[in-house]
Amino acid sequence: MNQLPRIVVTGSAGFIGRRMVARLAVGANVIALDRAPDPGGWPTGVEYRQLDLGREMPVFKGNWILVHLAWSLDRANAAAQRESLQAFARLLGQAGLAGVVGLGSAEEYGELEGRLREDLAPGAKLSAYGQAKHAAGKVLEDWARGAGRKAVWLRPFVVYGPGQGGNMAIPYALRCARERIPGEFSEGLQFRDFVHVDDVADGIAAAALALPALKPVFVVCNLGWGEPVRLRDVLERIADQTNARNLFRFGARPMRPGEPQEQYAETSSAADLFGWRAKISWKKGIDALCRESLR
Repeated sequence: MNQLPRIVVTGSAGFIGRRMVARLAVGANVIALDRAPDPGGWPTGVEYRQLDLGREMPVFKGNWILVHLAWSLDRANAAAQRESLQAFARLLGQAGLAGVVGLGSAEEYGELEGRLREDLAPGAKLSAYGQAKHAAGKVLEDWARGAGRKAVWLRPFVVYGPGQGGNMAIPYALRCARERIPGEFSEGLQFRDFVHVDDVADGIAAAALALPALKPVFVVCNLGWGEPVRLRDVLERIADQTNARNLFRFGARPMRPGEPQEQYAETSSAADLFGWRAKISWKKGIDALCRESLR
């Protein structure tokens, strides 16, 4: 009888982590790590451990696959990003890891335009978050090649969905609509690749379960829908679905300096290597999100 794979997930209580753990629990033994107190509600068989990677390291006994999601969300804070990078490097130094799936970001591409392939060199101007994530991917590649272990580095594009916090455009727009307060946006003429959190969770889980059978020692894969969508169209659909047209003020904020006009993912690598493609269109995802937000 085949033994279920053993997978450790960091950042398991977060926006993406909880969904991904639920998917892994169907076909793996899962230990969920996070610095937050146990939120409960885990699937049967998932073991939760509260642990702050900035202060202590887990001990892996046997061969475990690590899925690393834990990272500072303070994107502009260079010190916080360095700390996340250092914690990841220390984690890779622990014995007992059979393979690793790490979560990167489309911000690693910086100001590059158009359809973005994984083999492109990063743009010249990266955010603190993009710099740290790109460095982490290089650290993972060095570890995989040096240790002879399998590793996948995933770059999700603009992730959105239920339960998302923060001030990114979609959760900010939903919060303004729900609380009936004015929302200030740029003109929203930039094109981005919006991918639903459930699709991203499916992609991470698929990569983790396929990892032992992958032929490349190290591979980078984008996670995106694969088509550009104008941000203004997304925000106007939210406004229409939530009766918030009079609340959204387009052009009230400037575009960020150096912000690319269009970025979207080349997604064939994820499809070829572990059979993943996004399934939830942005319109379907936004409509469902609006209905849930206004309950």
